[in-house]
Amino acid sequence: MKKIFAILLINLIFNNIALAESYYFKNCKLNEIISADYLIDLDNKIINIVLKNPDGEEQKLFDKIKLVEKNRIVTEKIKSAKSQDSYFIYYLNADTQSVIKQNYKHSKVGEINLVKPVGEKQKTYCSDVKSDWEAVKKRKLEEKINETKNKKKEKRIKELEEAKTKGEKKRKAMKNKYKISVVDKKWIKIAEYSNDNELRKNLIKNFKKKAKETCLSKNKNTFNILSQKISIVETDDTPAFGLETVIKIGINGIIECK
Repeated sequence: MKKIFAILLINLIFNNIALAESYYFKNCKLNEIISADYLIDLDNKIINIVLKNPDGEEQKLFDKIKLVEKNRIVTEKIKSAKSQDSYFIYYLNADTQSVIKQNYKHSKVGEINLVKPVGEKQKTYCSDVKSDWEAVKKRKLEEKINETKNKKKEKRIKELEEAKTKGEKKRKAMKNKYKISVVDKKWIKIAEYSNDNELRKNLIKNFKKKAKETCLSKNKNTFNILSQKISIVETDDTPAFGLETVIKIGINGIIECK
């Protein structure tokens, strides 16, 4: 059952590798009989190996990637069949276009676990290599930076368009509408603010006069008062005469010329 599962897993990995960025070390002569293709799947951190013999028979395996560097890819520890305490690591070297294998062995001295290399490094050269993962990495980074810049630019353009549309709507809504402001020059005591009806009537009269003049200047003869409000516009707490605070009042509003 485990063997069937392993075969299905290997087939799935090999089927999906075409979807990933393609790097490989092919036609690597392991010995006089066996050659190997190492197909690199950086997305899944796996090296897919195809072992071949002169009769065309193939065996498919895969090893996990531990480290991806600028010029090489290093595998995780791989258990060796030589003994229980033996394993090996290999790396694909982009500079020399070769596969380099190093055997290791665990040993124990007292309470200390030691790991030491066993024998010389075994180097196998490959005749067909695609190892530009560093260049592709830089390209993808540049593409991501450009994509971010473009998104920011698109967002800014969209914001400007929305602001323009909003401004046009506002201008359309305010078409033939004008703000009118009138301030009475007379200072009055603050206590008289709520009682000086004559001053208020005068303010309203002057507001209408200014509204009419504004509309006539726009070649409009009549107007509607959309809003108007009388309020305190200036205060003097230290008047020249008397001790009571004095104020000036004004009227603000919006009219529509017709």
